[in-house]
Amino acid sequence: KQWYQRRVRGFDMDLSVKPYKSLQQHKKAIRHVCFHPRYPLYASSSDDCSTIITHGMVYNDLVKNPLVVPVKVLRGHKDTTKYGVLCNVFHPQQPWIYTGGADGDIWLFV
Repeated sequence: KQWYQRRVRGFDMDLSVKPYKSLQQHKKAIRHVCFHPRYPLYASSSDDCSTIITHGMVYNDLVKNPLVVPVKVLRGHKDTTKYGVLCNVFHPQQPWIYTGGADGDIWLFV
């Protein structure tokens, strides 16, 4: 039985305790999710050796649904163990992302 989560879920705590959006983009366990400090982007990294950049926008108007759109799938880390990409962090001003993997490498994606 699988004890890990492959989904990224979005919640609106004002409306419900149930997720309004559930995305299963990864094939294996998600290890890290991080948000960009300036842009409406977030990244999820997984044991499938990929990092997925997603544009996520929540509107002040309650009539409009939140916008969640996958933008890019980043690959580069090698599958040397049962783990893949363990962490990610966005650059504070630029839309760049650093990823660290179980293979011992750190990648910068520009």
